[in-house]
Amino acid sequence: MKYIRENNGRSEIVEKRRHSRAYVIQAVVKWSFCIGVLLLTLLVCGFLDKKLNDGKLMEKLTKSENEKPVSLDTESSEPTEADTQAETEEKAGLSVCIDPGHGGMDPGCDHNGRVESEDNWKLALEVKKEMEEVGIKVVMTREDNNTKVFLKDRVEIANASDADYFISLHRNKGDGYGVETWKTGSAGEATDTLTENIHNGIVAAGVQRDRGVKTGTETGEGSDYYVIGNTKMPACLIEFGFINSEEDNRLFDEKLSAYAKAITKAVQDTYAQFGETKSLPTDELDKKDVSAEDAGKNGIRLSYPAIDNVSALSGDTLDWGQGTNVDEQNRPTGSLSYQEKFKDYTADFIIPTNEKKIYLTLDEGYEYGCTPDILSTLKEKGVKAVFFVTQPYINSSPELVKQMIDDGHILGNHSLTHPAAGLPSQSLEEQEKEVMDVHNFIKENYNYDMYLFRFPAGKFSEQSLAVLNNCGYRGVFWSFAYLDYDVENQPDEAESLQKMLDRLHPGAIYLLHAESWTNTHVLGTFIDKAREAGYEFADYSEVVQQTP
Repeated sequence: MKYIRENNGRSEIVEKRRHSRAYVIQAVVKWSFCIGVLLLTLLVCGFLDKKLNDGKLMEKLTKSENEKPVSLDTESSEPTEADTQAETEEKAGLSVCIDPGHGGMDPGCDHNGRVESEDNWKLALEVKKEMEEVGIKVVMTREDNNTKVFLKDRVEIANASDADYFISLHRNKGDGYGVETWKTGSAGEATDTLTENIHNGIVAAGVQRDRGVKTGTETGEGSDYYVIGNTKMPACLIEFGFINSEEDNRLFDEKLSAYAKAITKAVQDTYAQFGETKSLPTDELDKKDVSAEDAGKNGIRLSYPAIDNVSALSGDTLDWGQGTNVDEQNRPTGSLSYQEKFKDYTADFIIPTNEKKIYLTLDEGYEYGCTPDILSTLKEKGVKAVFFVTQPYINSSPELVKQMIDDGHILGNHSLTHPAAGLPSQSLEEQEKEVMDVHNFIKENYNYDMYLFRFPAGKFSEQSLAVLNNCGYRGVFWSFAYLDYDVENQPDEAESLQKMLDRLHPGAIYLLHAESWTNTHVLGTFIDKAREAGYEFADYSEVVQQTP
């Protein structure tokens, strides 16, 4: 192709060269790469936008500069008095965190195709609409019915929102009917008033049966439902009838709007009486961790998320033993494996840490005269242990039980009767009785809240772990134990001491039987030599405090 161009005032004919084939291919590849990168960036941003459940990322990235607000004051970027006033007005006023229970892969209870999470979501949206119409700011712990939000995250969302109140919406299932409302055992006046106002309003709107305001959980007053036990503001949890009751379902559908209006008015009435959360007395709001010192004197009340449908879990009996295989840190691989396998339950087979810490535990099925010496050694060495006691031991040795508490040790629950076949050999009701009868006896007679449990004979099942969780307890197994419990055939002291030292590992849970004279005689030396090896004897209450 030829064309004319000017060159220093002269016209000349030049021929335009065609681009080579290689040049064209390179250009196509370069442009294709750039377009591909742009498309990939948009796809990634869209994915993150959906994954983070934010809904704003793409908007922020695609928003043009001319859409941004322009300040008329070009000399200063300081906020004006009007801006400050507007911001203050926006932040002021009543705010409520609404928690629609369950959701996503966690549907909650169901009956004949009706699903709890769907009902909770419908009611939450109705409550949100009613509250926003009267100027209440609403924070939701989940933004749709397709996403599972873990209980811990729900609590974090609520606490970060700085809302004045927290209301969790649920439905029931089982042998019953009607509406009930739950509050924490440590509730103050504002929580009491909020709960009563909400419950009375719902009942007035129309229910099949008034089941009342309740404290604790279905397992008793020894624990609280997780979300209302760990949120910082006054909170309550409402069970809107039984999903397997046709009349409760009819009323739920018919009264949905009335229930939302009743909740909204109850919140307004409570706020009119108490004002903002931050103005409440300190003891109404503080839910602090219990110190190790307090745990030694009074125990701890644990609050774990309740596990539903326990009977649907496996009841097969498992026999615990840590095995002989170890990893590079001398930790039993069996303990590590079970810790991972049952991580969703409140149970410890080993403490997962790289720190050289030992947690000393002693089982007390009956007294053989050794415990006074053991307590003396522990006091001399400055070591705090966990003593797992059975009801027969408590009955026979009340002075030693009191000394354990007075010396700052943790009193653990080792069951009512220590069934030789293990807890899984009993019904779910009998298993709960094995735990709670001992708990209630110790609470009544020693003003101490037990919170750690050791399964008799190390026999357990998934059902048993769930029962324990719902009783507000943490299961403590072991990562070291040996044949020390036969009082008629006690092992050699030197060999036993060496075995204890050879098995040292980070996060070790040592199980020793307190009726063993071998253990009694070598305990002091074991503590000294373990410390020489760089190990610390840690307080088990610290583990509980640090565990989510």
